[in-house]
Amino acid sequence: MKTVGAYLLMGTALLACPCHLVFLLPAVLGLLGGTALGTALGANTGWVIAAATVYFVGALAGGLYLLNRRAKREENPKPSPVGATPKLRAPSRSRGMARRGR
Repeated sequence: MKTVGAYLLMGTALLACPCHLVFLLPAVLGLLGGTALGTALGANTGWVIAAATVYFVGALAGGLYLLNRRAKREENPKPSPVGATPKLRAPSRSRGMARRGR
């Protein structure tokens, strides 16, 4: 489930990227034209761009953190609990010196 959240953050960061806002913001304003929300966004485009940029940086950092944390966890398996002794195998006797008692 955390992977879905990471990809969701990365996808929304891609949409809120300041370089994409040049195309996305006029489209959103066109869809919301005539509404109170469209009027508010149109009157405060500077604040919208600033908020989208802050969200972009935060979502990108959060998504990368979640993806890298998962990759590190898969790379390094969970350590054994503190105080647990490793399972030891009995020494194997080879054919030769060990059987003869030398």
